[in-house]
Amino acid sequence: MKTQSISSYMLANSTRNILAKAQADLIKAKEEATTGFVSDTGLALGSRTGQSISLRKEYDRLTVLTETNNLIGQRMTTSQNALGNLVKNATDFLGTVTALRGSADGHSVAADKAKSGLQTTTGLANTNYNGEYVFAGVNTDVQPMDDYYAAGNPARAAIQTAFQTQFGFPMTDPQVKNITADQMKTFLDTTMTAQFSAGSWSNNWSSASDTLVKSRIAPTELAETSVSANNAGFRQLAMSYTMVAELGNIGLSQGAFDAVMDKAISTTSQSVSSLTSAQSFLGDAQARTKDATDRLTVQIKVLNSSVLDLEAVDPYEAANRVTALTTQIEASYALTVKLQSLSLLNYLK
Repeated sequence: MKTQSISSYMLANSTRNILAKAQADLIKAKEEATTGFVSDTGLALGSRTGQSISLRKEYDRLTVLTETNNLIGQRMTTSQNALGNLVKNATDFLGTVTALRGSADGHSVAADKAKSGLQTTTGLANTNYNGEYVFAGVNTDVQPMDDYYAAGNPARAAIQTAFQTQFGFPMTDPQVKNITADQMKTFLDTTMTAQFSAGSWSNNWSSASDTLVKSRIAPTELAETSVSANNAGFRQLAMSYTMVAELGNIGLSQGAFDAVMDKAISTTSQSVSSLTSAQSFLGDAQARTKDATDRLTVQIKVLNSSVLDLEAVDPYEAANRVTALTTQIEASYALTVKLQSLSLLNYLK
């Protein structure tokens, strides 16, 4: 017969082991009661752990796409607002040049209005959202347009040189009064128009890229979500403002001045049409992005439900477990105190 040893040391050690296990279980139970999910996925799900990880990974990926779509949507809204202002300003300017055509007293008014419009257009083309220039194409860190009236601006220098090359004297020369309507029309239709071709625009006016920003709005769907400042609408509007700003008040004859107004009316109308088309293009991208986000939201809900089916715990059961373990630990502490007061003599009594 084997005699079991009995000692307060052995009893204290046994309660210590029980206490340690209860404390570990309590930590898990508290985590599950707080989060609503199993504490140890691998232990709880076994062979289905891989399925849970895959679902969570897809859930996270779609959530990131949804958040990105929200940012893309806000950036496109900013672009739409800027385009709307460009169209509004162009429409106002169209009314001005139409009204001033044939007026001998409106030359300076037209020039001032055009200068203001050109500066506003530059500001709107340089619209920035979240640290990115929205009309810069893929060159989002580069300001698309410089101030036309800044010293050394290549666009203005090119316009002035083109005029002098065409007529043989600068814009400030009194001989400008001798330019006929036909001569001015020829200049505007050829040399001046060439200054706003795609090539000249990229060389002298714009640092934007023709390549539009493409955004992944769904796992299998890409969309062009920007408009470039190289769009025809920007170039046509800049041409209208530049023509009138540079030539409107330099002393042209009424016929030559009206030729400028006629060309400005034509290019401004074209710019309104082009910018409106750009708005429609962007609007379509906004609609696609919203539809994609709606679909992603549904998918995320389904994935979330699947994860819950696998990993969710009964919150009442978890809370009861916390209570039971807490009671057990408190009892163990109380028992430990009792044991510490025991002596061998008292134990043998």
